[in-house]
Order: sequence, then structure tokens, then C-alpha cells
Amino acid sequence: MNANPISATVDFEKDGVQHGFLRLPHSRDDSAWGSIMIPICVAKGGKGPTALLTGANHGEEYEGPVALMELAQTITAAGLNGRVIIIPAMSNPDLAH
Repeated sequence: MNANPISATVDFEKDGVQHGFLRLPHSRDDSAWGSIMIPICVAKGGKGPTALLTGANHGEEYEGPVALMELAQTITAAGLNGRVIIIPAMSNPDLAH
């Protein structure tokens, strides 16, 4: 099995709220060493289950990403028993053409 090429700028085990990126290596004609930066927010309050919320699985769906970006801006770890991972934009519209 190959190692995962995606790296994260957040610590999934750290309590509190973090905003960062998942770095996905991506080679294009004008850059062999490029990356797609996928925004991510992780809110964690102690031990418990994990919920993953994703948006923009398809490039032309805007309601979900808008709602998830607003949630990422306002979520707090207070009162959480577990972790919420928010990835508001799974699909990069620049790559859709």
C-alpha cells in the first residue's frame, strides 16, 4: 500500500478549533510541483465520535459550501464531545475545465 500523498496543516488530535488546509500534490502543464490547497476546519472537544461535513462535491453546488464556510467561522469547541471536521470545498472549480 502506498503512503498517503495528502498532508494536513491541522492536528486532528488537538482540542480547540483549527483552520488550515489539506495539501494535495497536483502536477499541471505549467507546474510539475503544484498543490491543490483544500480548506479544512477541525473543532475538537475531548474524546467522542467524529463527524465529517463536506461540500462542493460537485463544482456547481454553492449552498453547501457557503453554509459550511459560515459554520467553520462560528463553530467553537465548547460543549463538543468529539470532533467535527469541515471541508467546505472538495471540488476545485479551477480544475473543472
